[in-house]
Amino acid sequence: MDSIAWSLRRLYCPVPKDALVLEIGSGDNPYVRANVLCDAYLDTAERHFEKLVVDRPMVLAHAELLPFKDDSFDFVIASHILEHSSDPQQFIAEMERVGRAGYIEVPDAFMERLTNYPFHYLEITDLNGGLFIRKKNGPIQDIELFELFKNKARGVARRWFEINPFNFHVRYYWGRESGGVRYTIVNPEYKFDWEFTQIPSTTAQQRMSVKTMFNKVALFLFRALFSQNRRNREIKLEKYLKCLKCGGDVIARQSEYTCVKCGRSYSIIRGQIPDFRR
Repeated sequence: MDSIAWSLRRLYCPVPKDALVLEIGSGDNPYVRANVLCDAYLDTAERHFEKLVVDRPMVLAHAELLPFKDDSFDFVIASHILEHSSDPQQFIAEMERVGRAGYIEVPDAFMERLTNYPFHYLEITDLNGGLFIRKKNGPIQDIELFELFKNKARGVARRWFEINPFNFHVRYYWGRESGGVRYTIVNPEYKFDWEFTQIPSTTAQQRMSVKTMFNKVALFLFRALFSQNRRNREIKLEKYLKCLKCGGDVIARQSEYTCVKCGRSYSIIRGQIPDFRR
């Protein structure tokens, strides 16, 4: 039953119907309850080149520098995105600044140490009601352990992870009233001397299986039925956005958003997505 419950977890969001919800790193499968989406990439190996879903208000921005005003959102979802950040302190600070409460989900440090995703910068686990964060010293944190795991246990462990997903992931709810995100960075002095090198999408794309195609269609229909579509269409992003340079209000024009205070402009991509990745 755990695997079924895991599949359905994205339906749960502990907020009232009128709450405004932001999802950071929404990617190709945003939460149904999210009203505004935010992602840093149109196309990236970090989500296996799956297409960015833009079915509600969307902003392109980095999580460490969000273009939203303080307290814009009642709830902020950050699912499988914190571990991609090379600046977890700033990431968390921005999330707490724009939202009053939220949810963080990441692979647990134990699974991360075994599987070693090269585009993850952090190992994260939960302990005593808080998050323990370790900056990885390279794409592979423990080469010897990784090689042993790959040689003897990868095939068996994949099934082990699938049937016990709650044991191998961290799910953390936080709220401003309870003190915000409680966390400790165990090696804050470490300065990253490595970075993930993107793989060209033309060499990484694979033919989609019938099962994958069916799942994508099912997700599309599910989001269309259960998202707050009517409300989302009426959201005016200008109400919540701010200039990254001076903090002033921005207004939408035909091909860009412009700061009314300093005049800085932000382009609109694909006719609807403001790009604040500066």
